Amino acid sequence: MSNRNHKIIQRMKQLEQLRLTACYVLLVLILITQFKVWSQTQERPFILVKASERQKILDKIEKQDWANEIYTNLQKETDKQVEVFYDNPEAFVKQLPFDWSKRQQNQFPPFLKTTHIANGVQENLDNATDEEWQSAELLIENLQVALNCGIMYYLTEDEKYAYVASSILYSFIKSVQQSEVSQWTGRGGWLFPYDGFREVQVIGYKLPLIYDFIHTYLKNEGTSFDIIENRKVSFPFNEAQKVFKTYANITVNYGQTGSNHCVLEAPNLVYNALAMDNESEREKWLSYFLSESTENQDALPIMYKNYKKEGDIWPETSQYLNHSTSLLAELMLVVNRYDSSLKLGEKYPNVLHALPRLDYFVYPNNEIVRWGDGHRRAHAPYEAYDNAYVLAQMDGLTELQNKFAPLISRAISKGKYKRKSMEALFWYDNDFKDAPATIELPRTDKVYHAGIIIQRNLSSTNSPKDGLMCFVGGAHMVHGHAEGMNIELYGEGQVLGVDHGRKKYGQDLHENYSRIFAAHNTVIVNGSSQGEGGWVNLGINKVKSIAMEPEVGREAISPYHSFTLTSFEDDKGNKAEATQERTLALIRTSPTSGYYVDVFRSKSRLPNEYHDYLYHNIGDELTFENKDLDLKNTPNRYMSNANEPWKRNKLYRHPGWHFFEDIKTSKTYDNDVKGTFHTKKLKQGAVFMQLHIPGFENRTYTKVKAPTTFESPEPYDSLPTPTLVIRKEGEAWKNPFVVVFEPYNEMEVPSIQSVTKIEQDRLYKGLKVISKTPSETLIQYIITQSKNQVFKSDTFDIYFEGTFAIITLDENETLKSIYIGDGKALNYKNETIQTESDNTYYKEFNNE
Repeated sequence: MSNRNHKIIQRMKQLEQLRLTACYVLLVLILITQFKVWSQTQERPFILVKASERQKILDKIEKQDWANEIYTNLQKETDKQVEVFYDNPEAFVKQLPFDWSKRQQNQFPPFLKTTHIANGVQENLDNATDEEWQSAELLIENLQVALNCGIMYYLTEDEKYAYVASSILYSFIKSVQQSEVSQWTGRGGWLFPYDGFREVQVIGYKLPLIYDFIHTYLKNEGTSFDIIENRKVSFPFNEAQKVFKTYANITVNYGQTGSNHCVLEAPNLVYNALAMDNESEREKWLSYFLSESTENQDALPIMYKNYKKEGDIWPETSQYLNHSTSLLAELMLVVNRYDSSLKLGEKYPNVLHALPRLDYFVYPNNEIVRWGDGHRRAHAPYEAYDNAYVLAQMDGLTELQNKFAPLISRAISKGKYKRKSMEALFWYDNDFKDAPATIELPRTDKVYHAGIIIQRNLSSTNSPKDGLMCFVGGAHMVHGHAEGMNIELYGEGQVLGVDHGRKKYGQDLHENYSRIFAAHNTVIVNGSSQGEGGWVNLGINKVKSIAMEPEVGREAISPYHSFTLTSFEDDKGNKAEATQERTLALIRTSPTSGYYVDVFRSKSRLPNEYHDYLYHNIGDELTFENKDLDLKNTPNRYMSNANEPWKRNKLYRHPGWHFFEDIKTSKTYDNDVKGTFHTKKLKQGAVFMQLHIPGFENRTYTKVKAPTTFESPEPYDSLPTPTLVIRKEGEAWKNPFVVVFEPYNEMEVPSIQSVTKIEQDRLYKGLKVISKTPSETLIQYIITQSKNQVFKSDTFDIYFEGTFAIITLDENETLKSIYIGDGKALNYKNETIQTESDNTYYKEFNNE
């Protein structure tokens, strides 16, 4: 064969290969296009559930008791409303909150607007009265009836349900279009003109779901009842699409970025996008959730930046972080079910990993560590665990399936979780009958965005009453408080040393006490500590960790001891200008006893400084054993800022202590002080918190009745909170505030026999604490210094270079143990210790 012919043959082979490749590529493109078109034009319903899944769900109802219960309850409730509707359709629809006075000829009347007026000014609906909220509540209830009817139509295919649902939806669509969307400060709504944020959460998201469920009925020429024409009419598809776009637009162009608002509005966006019948319109609006952020709405990739590492949580307070993450997980599942090729679980797994984190921020009595606007009592988002499992299963994420299956099983078996929602009926199949999981709570943990460091020491008795736990923290965030470097203390089954919490937003108490320094266990500098800048002008610096043991994720070196040393800059405004450090230690002395050591250093860069240490404890009263403390009434002591200007969410009456009542103050008192908070009205019986306060110069002691601590155990949820305030004239750094706290109950006596300060050159260095536990007497030398300080005492024969150490002796002063939480070297009598690179050490000495 000639070379020329050979080249021709080779060229022909190449062309054939190119043709085959082109055909293959074309085939793939056709298949992708067909899949995309199929995913977009699939038969409704498909937002929460697919038409093709109906029989599977009916089988579930027949075989699974929990599914049957959900269905039976829905049927019973819905049938009551359907019966009322069919008895008089006109009267049923006319109960909707129409504003008949504004009806135009031959038109539907508009709905009554829901507004809230405070001091003559229109505000959002946070504090709306029952009367103001009445029309909205009526509308919400009827839309829920329509949604329930839509679901029943899907399950039963009985058109009586679809007719009721379509009549309510029809009336809403006709009436809502008689109004204009408000432009109020970029947050306006359609029916809530000054709170579009709330409108899309309670109204806007329901409409597309109703439409999706009854679409088969509507497209088959199903009718709706028209109260103006008093007859059955065709459904206005084009008008419905306009309403869906309007509600989607309220989220995309009238919302707020950088907070949980984007998450809370996202269901409205996603569901209204999926209700659009035009495929390109649906994809366009859905993109605002999946990829395209706007000035008013963050898309999923932006919101996901809050979950950079596995275990990161939504950076707000407890109820918001849980709710936000749960909503994101649910929406990821909804959109993934619509288009499984998106694989949102695989792309954004840390959203799912974040869901169980709140289970780890709990006290031994299962109440939650509280910061900012967070609640004390909440439950884990168990339904979100179920959603996470389904999404992980869809995307083949084995690790996440293995993580959530036992958590769901544990919750169900312990009676903490019962599937009740319609989503459960649609989405959940597995029963998770495996052995329940256990949650191992670590000795220390952190809520990173809140500056919180947790210490816990659970008892070998396994009783919540014997558990010990505390935290120190503070930071700025959305829904955070200007709280300074705050602590909470737990004992005898209750959070005793408490953060005030919150009730209704916008009220004087919330704005000018709950949110600011005086409501927290912190130090106020020069009477002027405050928040400034940031979210609603409450910005503060974050509490920073200097040293701690054990570090988060590490094994504790001692079963009895732990500590943290933290710092805080109180520099907002221009009258505090302070640097602060706080050592908080948890020391267990027996399975049923232990105590906390709190050392708070504070110094201002301004002249004539003074510092006030605040501690709030639920209870009936605070008493002192010092008979010569001689407290006198001082009603005006904290009133200087009581009448300062206040502008909601912008300007406050810092630091908030003008809410204190029954104020009694001592003269300057230099001696040691011993006091007790009595809490005698608990159902469990009386408990106490005893305080040992070493004496220093230039101190005055004040006891007050602070406002009620919200979410306290009865009856303390309606009683004032006894509070101690210690004032130090001048700096409080070299000789800081030092308090030893011991909780005990009425069946016990306090174990601490004495607390004596340890000094070097008249400067505070630590404490000598003698305790008598049920089994032994302990003598403990506790050295608490700033980083890299040295303590040397010939009296005690101690040399310590470091931050925190405890030397424990028995009653014969025989060495029992040495603990170094952070330090380089310690000498005690004949014991010489040099620590390793982690600066920690623990040893128990057997002296038998």
